[in-house]
Amino acid sequence: MQKKENIVYRVARTRDELAQAFALVYKEYAHRGYIPKGYKSKMRMSLFNTMPSTVTFIGIQGAKVVATVTLIPDTAMGIPMDKIYHDELVLFRRKGLRIAEVSQLSIDAKLFPPGWFSMFNFEKLMFVFNLFKVVFDYVRFEDKLDELCIAVNPKHQYLYKFIFFEQFGNLKYYGSVNKAPALALHLSINKDLKTRSQMFRQVVHNIFYGGRVNKDLIKNRFELKKADLEYFFVKESDLFKKATKEQLGIIRKYYPKEKLDKIIRC
Repeated sequence: MQKKENIVYRVARTRDELAQAFALVYKEYAHRGYIPKGYKSKMRMSLFNTMPSTVTFIGIQGAKVVATVTLIPDTAMGIPMDKIYHDELVLFRRKGLRIAEVSQLSIDAKLFPPGWFSMFNFEKLMFVFNLFKVVFDYVRFEDKLDELCIAVNPKHQYLYKFIFFEQFGNLKYYGSVNKAPALALHLSINKDLKTRSQMFRQVVHNIFYGGRVNKDLIKNRFELKKADLEYFFVKESDLFKKATKEQLGIIRKYYPKEKLDKIIRC
């Protein structure tokens, strides 16, 4: 079991940190059988990672990424959950709410013994809370979003409900994670805090609302340039090759100054 001292939770700031995060997601997803057959890369990412508003958060120990989660705000490309929960998500959009999906959560299996579910392991629970706290503060103070959405394996739903998420979609199956079962949950960022305090233990409430992480932890996030797009989505994966003409057109619009003709052909 790997030591867990001196882990810093913050936004990813370099290409190497982003590559480590994607590689960690691949490793942990593959271990759980979530990687579909024919997946060509040893990094797990999607076209949603090309969007400039997408942010990858990491737990880093020295120079090694040991945990990661990605925030994917809604754009012209939508969010990953649209594939199976589009009708449910439209209800938020019709109200003018700014939504985002929390995705690609992965923790290095060496940090905790196998088979220890987070709800029954205080140390792991706090580890997840610390990672999510950075995301939560970014959402509240940097991007000012209204709704966080997530599709989770039903066996993990109680962890997320414990940290304020509520179910809004029925059980479905996610083709992108090898037909794994999924439940749609959401967290209303601006919901009345007093209600939450009554519903959940005060200590959990205080973790997320009782203070702020150091502002520097959510600043200076890594932003993709043309060379990075080519590295991740052409050289290290075949995602641009498999993308639709519409998807590639959207990516072009978000990078008007990068002159992507040589790496995007549509």
